[in-house]
Amino acid sequence: MNTELTVIICTHNRYEVLNDAIASIETQDCSEGLFELLIVDNSTDLEAQQAFLRDADISCPHRIIVERVPGLSRARNIGVRAATGNIVAFMDDDARATAWWASSLVDTMRQSPQAGVVGGPVRPIWPASRPAWLHEWLEGYLTIVDRGSKVRVLADGEWLAGTNIGFRREPLLEVGLFNENLGRVGKLLLSNEELTVTEKIRKLGYSVVYNPVIEMHHKVHVDRLNQAWMRRRVMWQVISDLFSETAGAPSLETDVGKILDFQMRLPPKDRGLSGLFLDVDSSELFLQQTDALARLVRLVATDGRDWRGFLETKAP
Repeated sequence: MNTELTVIICTHNRYEVLNDAIASIETQDCSEGLFELLIVDNSTDLEAQQAFLRDADISCPHRIIVERVPGLSRARNIGVRAATGNIVAFMDDDARATAWWASSLVDTMRQSPQAGVVGGPVRPIWPASRPAWLHEWLEGYLTIVDRGSKVRVLADGEWLAGTNIGFRREPLLEVGLFNENLGRVGKLLLSNEELTVTEKIRKLGYSVVYNPVIEMHHKVHVDRLNQAWMRRRVMWQVISDLFSETAGAPSLETDVGKILDFQMRLPPKDRGLSGLFLDVDSSELFLQQTDALARLVRLVATDGRDWRGFLETKAP
């Protein structure tokens, strides 16, 4: 039986949190029959998977699809193809939807007929206190999103998080679904799959609408609350931007200049490329470090000129 909304949770070896995500969908405050839940299980822990499939006791209309080939974008595409709703919405297996999430998402689509994509804020569930070194600008790498307190059409360059995003299914199918060369595969931190498909839907003439009432809470894992993980995440973002052709054009002098600006803020003994990988105390300095690191990765990947020689001749 067709429904208006299909909620898709793609999961990979996270059964310890998946039940909380499912429970938040089971307890949605909305009219009966508004949605179905579709779980695409991409796990490699087959013993845990069998236990989950055997013991799953889900009270809302649902289906579970097991997919052996790894990849988040692939799992999402399988979910979209199997969906019966004319709206498909995604949340992560470590997220928790507010009780009004599904009805708010559907209402936003109903009230915005030109919207092809809708979503809202993602609030962090911290395992401990927020780290002092985390700059506000870097919160997006931890899937923390807040576009303000008003319903509005997002401008080009503004994005919605993949754990709180809904699409009209028809245009999503029309643009060819998610690029399966992007998105998480195992431990590879590739991203931008939502960004690229959203831009394709925009080009069809649809808008992207943000509604602060479409609210999701998302777990921040303790192993991500360190500067080494954040540096790795920033480096993968540069690669993702290059793969999806969303990276800005590199500028040798500008990029090297920013790298040197950061190095000049370090003690003389730490200046050099190794300084890009040292933990720092200040959130402003850490922001500058991650920016310099991103510029270096882009230079390595894209610039054919001798940036190494330039760096050596300009270094203090």
